[in-house]
Amino acid sequence: MASSSFNVPLIKHDLFISFRGEIRTSFLCHLIKRLRDDRIISFFVDEENLGAGDEISSALLQAIEESSISLVIFSKDYASSRWCMEELVKIIECKEQYQRTLVPVFYNVDPSHVRHQKRTFEEAFDVHTEKYRENMAKVQNWRSALRKAADLSGIHYPSTFIRNEVELIEKIIEVVNEKLPPICPNKSKGVVGIDEQVKSIESLLAKMEPNEVGILGIWGMGGIGKTTIAQVIFNKYSSQYEGCCFLKNVREESERHGLDYLYEQLFSQLLKKQNLLVKGSANAISAIYERRLSQKEVLIVLDDVDTSDILDYLTGEQTCLAPGSRVIVTTRDKQILIAARAHRIYEVKRLSFKSSLELFCIKAFNKSYPENGYKKLSQMAVNYANGIPLALKVLGSFLCSKSAVVWKNALKKLQSCPDKRIFNVLKLSYDGLDDSDKSIFLDIAYFFKGECKDNVTRFLDSCSFYADVGIDNLESKALITISYNRIQMHDLIQQMGWEVVRQESNKDPTELTRINKPEDFHNLLKNSKGTNLVEGIMIDLSQIGDLHFNADTFKNMPQLRFLKFYAPWDEKQLNVYIPIPLEPFSARLKYLEWNSYPLNSLSSMFCVEQLVELRMPNSQISKLWDGTQELPNLIVLYLYGCKKLVELPDFSKATKLKTIDLWNCEKLCQLHPSILSIQTLEELYLTGCTKLKCVKSNLKSLKTFYAYNCLSLEKFSVSSEKLSDLDISFWRIKSLPNEIRSFFSLEYLCLSNCRKLIDLPRNIKAQSRLRALDVSGCSSLRAIPELPPSIEELYAVDCTSLETIFNLKAVFSLNRRKISFANCVRLEQESVNDIMEDAHLTIFRNVLLLSADPDQMINYYYYHKMLGCVCYPGYKVPKWFGCETRGASIIIELHQPYYELLGFFFCCVISQNLPSYYFEELDLVNIKCEYRHFGDGVKDTFVSKNLNFVSKRRCSCDHVLIWTDPFGSENILGEIERCRLRGGSDDDDSTCNQKMSFRFSIDRPKRGKRVQIRRENDEDCFIKGCGVIPMYASTLLDAIQNLELEFNLKPHHNPIPGINLDEVKSMMIRKSKGKSKLH
Repeated sequence: MASSSFNVPLIKHDLFISFRGEIRTSFLCHLIKRLRDDRIISFFVDEENLGAGDEISSALLQAIEESSISLVIFSKDYASSRWCMEELVKIIECKEQYQRTLVPVFYNVDPSHVRHQKRTFEEAFDVHTEKYRENMAKVQNWRSALRKAADLSGIHYPSTFIRNEVELIEKIIEVVNEKLPPICPNKSKGVVGIDEQVKSIESLLAKMEPNEVGILGIWGMGGIGKTTIAQVIFNKYSSQYEGCCFLKNVREESERHGLDYLYEQLFSQLLKKQNLLVKGSANAISAIYERRLSQKEVLIVLDDVDTSDILDYLTGEQTCLAPGSRVIVTTRDKQILIAARAHRIYEVKRLSFKSSLELFCIKAFNKSYPENGYKKLSQMAVNYANGIPLALKVLGSFLCSKSAVVWKNALKKLQSCPDKRIFNVLKLSYDGLDDSDKSIFLDIAYFFKGECKDNVTRFLDSCSFYADVGIDNLESKALITISYNRIQMHDLIQQMGWEVVRQESNKDPTELTRINKPEDFHNLLKNSKGTNLVEGIMIDLSQIGDLHFNADTFKNMPQLRFLKFYAPWDEKQLNVYIPIPLEPFSARLKYLEWNSYPLNSLSSMFCVEQLVELRMPNSQISKLWDGTQELPNLIVLYLYGCKKLVELPDFSKATKLKTIDLWNCEKLCQLHPSILSIQTLEELYLTGCTKLKCVKSNLKSLKTFYAYNCLSLEKFSVSSEKLSDLDISFWRIKSLPNEIRSFFSLEYLCLSNCRKLIDLPRNIKAQSRLRALDVSGCSSLRAIPELPPSIEELYAVDCTSLETIFNLKAVFSLNRRKISFANCVRLEQESVNDIMEDAHLTIFRNVLLLSADPDQMINYYYYHKMLGCVCYPGYKVPKWFGCETRGASIIIELHQPYYELLGFFFCCVISQNLPSYYFEELDLVNIKCEYRHFGDGVKDTFVSKNLNFVSKRRCSCDHVLIWTDPFGSENILGEIERCRLRGGSDDDDSTCNQKMSFRFSIDRPKRGKRVQIRRENDEDCFIKGCGVIPMYASTLLDAIQNLELEFNLKPHHNPIPGINLDEVKSMMIRKSKGKSKLH
């Protein structure tokens, strides 16, 4: 079947010859001599009698599988040989299963005698029937094989046209050559780093149904290697189809010759006919060809398809292709594949740095590594190409045999002037966009790379660009990617966008439509005329030196939609000089951001009607403007760090305003009443407004309210049914405001450093959506009441009065993933015991997550969701760990087969003597683990980062830290697998009873003081104990079943959102039996 074409044995021989020994020294030896003399057809023939004996040789059966054509020479005594009959059965099997070709030769026998077993064939079967009377099924298989072979069109000797053996040999050579698939040039030589991608595509092809015409798309940006990968697949498998065709450069060839020409090329190659004339699919001749094609399983590659019309024209509704045929399409536009209903779509990945360096060096040095003196330069070139094979080949070929000085100058030039060949290939995707999408692409290339998609969409929509459609088109054409809701763009594609704008302006700075380079902006300011084309400006003010504006600078930019002057957060002084008054900005301005704006207010003539976002961080303004402005489109107001701001204007006409950020506006004493009445407001940030005294509102749409460190706040009343995030850290409160008790949508509640807070309301357990609670630094808090099962994160660091945690394990929950009670030195032992028991569930929950979706380990965001961590005061590893020791090192034994391993739990006891400067900025700590598999002694390390620990104050006691690390576990499992393979073992049980060692240490901080350690190069002196648990599928299965009994969980109950316990159990059952491998 066609789907098995990607699971069948690879072709090693053109021809397998099946014969009876009676012709070995006569006709056969002449045929073999002719084949050897021609050296065109590779063949396999049993000249050493490998089939001798009672059982046919496995070498012969393998040779049949690995041959494209089987030539069966039926002579008078052929059927008398048991081995000949077994060969024939295997040949028929390969024909039916793998689409191999069978050519029967009737050598001095009548085909009807073969078909019906007459004459000598009947005599042979009389003997077989007597000999194998206990196994008549075998004899029936032989009869069936003879009938099927004799039904095929074959070569008859003697006949009217074949009168002697010389003519017979010529006819055999002719027929075999005709039936051999075309020889494809092997262009895989020199291909680097695509083996895994080829395997992934083979896997997708193998999953297609055998009775369908399967379409597979290979999609990616220009130059990323789509054609190369398709060629490798085609070369490898084309011989296994009855017809094959690789149509290169479909886009270019259709533009040059038209679609009819491509149609003719397709039919000519598939039907092996030269100069076919096909003028439209409705033509009668075309219908004949389509009918013939519908009887053949074919492999087609359509390379560089850029419109769905071409694909529709070439494949139609797939009616002219036989079931089992495969069509592989390479394209830059994913939408084409979706429109064609492609069964599978594979996105080509960029090369790794290692593969990139190897490919570059092959082109630059004709070897796989850099020459002496060129290592850093080679790395610079590879970084520039950023995993794109085309760029690596072009740069490598260009720099080949050139001096290091030329290399340096060439690489420097590339930063501002891209290579023409690379530019032209990438620009093809841009040329295929409509005007609106081109504008979106250029805006992203200049201003929005790496930005949040929602923010970009908001701006583009305000410019009437239909952002959702445009962004989707750019993503489909592989010009951008969306990763974690941020828009990303390859550096070379971004540079292509910059060059497009420069070429359109004839490299005249006054004609540029977009500017993001300081030198271009300086040149623009020097010219007081001709700037009316500029639509967007984004400049890093710290890179521009002194900047002097004229009063009419922005008046001369009537098309300006986007203006962003930014600077690094730690930039102390920006030398920007603005005359007073400054004439107003463009009436078309949608986005204005000006870091450290030097005037105390915006122009009174400032037109804000079209403004969508106003961002003035760290500015000198004391007020925005006088009076009430028309603000019908304003959505975001961002005044972070405006420390001189004393008042805000009337925002009653800002009917779309959703976000207001007044972080660290230290002199702001009150909010304008209109702000607290905006019914569209969703986010309000007042953190650090230390003089703010009153906040009263009824904002029904408010979802996020941050009032961290509002030390003067006396009156607080906020009512919102949608409030999900609330931070009132450092408030001087003894109990929570009554309003908070009614926030039933609350998901995140931060009360850190509310040092007078004595208790939490008992009904907090009714907050059914609460996922994170932070009471760290609440030094007067003595108890934490029962919490809702939804809690995932609980931080109670430095709660020095905390004694009791009520009912931590009373309500069954597998949601918790991060818990820290560091420096809670007064905790009762019963509460500590509950924490230890809950830690078991917390870590268990993370292994469940990993088991339910192991592929998510490569997802950075998901990694942090799975990084389980528990910290509490203690001096020894919990007993349930089993594998534990004092000190920083431990050796464990792997008791189960490799295929059962899921991952590992880790535990360290950290000394109270750990210096505070070991902690990261957010009170987190990194632990390094060095591990070694005793199979071959290879060492490796990983670092578990950002583990919740203690604040920057000194530890008050020793602490137990328990965690899971999906990346770390994956690294260890990978090393175990590599060790197993290096040892030459394919046995998954080979890891049983093998040992591993682990050594833990606190990872040194990158900045700050260096630690005075007790022994040279020894950072494990702060680890007083450690433990490691290997988690197996069978163990996890037992744990799930025990939990179901203990907590009376009913069938289909799913205690963790998104995880089906029944499915996990089924997976663990398969894995414990070695039938499912997650890694």
